[in-house]
Amino acid sequence: METCAYCDAKPLFRDHESGAYLCPTHAWLEVTGPHAAGPRPPLTVRPTTPDDRPQIAALAEYFWDVPEIVRFDRAHRLDALPAYVACDAGKIVGLAAYTCEDDALSIVALNVLPQWQGRGAATGLLTEAIHEARSQGVGRIAIAVTNDNLPALGLYQRFGFTITRVLAGRLAGSPDDARSGFDGIPMRDEIQLELRLDE
Repeated sequence: METCAYCDAKPLFRDHESGAYLCPTHAWLEVTGPHAAGPRPPLTVRPTTPDDRPQIAALAEYFWDVPEIVRFDRAHRLDALPAYVACDAGKIVGLAAYTCEDDALSIVALNVLPQWQGRGAATGLLTEAIHEARSQGVGRIAIAVTNDNLPALGLYQRFGFTITRVLAGRLAGSPDDARSGFDGIPMRDEIQLELRLDE
C-alpha cells in the first residue's frame, strides 16, 4: 500500500505533475508550496491608509485586469473600499477589501500574490476581517468565490464559513467564463459562504 510522499498517512490524492501520492493535509502543501529553507520574517497585517491606494489598484489590475470587480450584484473599486493589507517590508502583497451593510460585513476580495502564498497572509487577513465585523457589531460575514477556487473554499470552511448559496452558471458569458481556473476547472459558478457571528 502506498503512503503519502510526506508522511505515513494513507494517500487520497496523486499529484498530476510529480506523480507523488498525497494525504489530504499534504495535498494542500502541494498547492501552497513548501516553505523556503531558513526563517523568513513574518508578514504584517494592518488597515489601509490613503497612501495605499496605488498599490491596491495595482493588485486589482494583477488579479482581474480591471480596477473594478462585481461581488454580490454590485461593482466595487477595490482602492476605494476599506481593507486590511498584508505587507512584507512595506510592500503590499495581499488584501481583504470589504463593505459593511445592514447586518453583514461582505468581503469583496481576499487575495495574496503568489510569491507570498503559504506564509499565513490569507489567514491573517481573514482574522482581521472577522475582528472588524465583531467590532462593528454585525451578525455575519459573507464572501463569494468561484467554483474552481478550492484553496479558498478550504480556508473559509476551516474558519467556520458554510455554503449558503450556489449560483450555477453565474459566470456564463462573463470574461471569467472563458478562463480555466484552479487545476483546469472551468470557472462557471459563484459559491457564496457565510460565517454567523451571533450564534
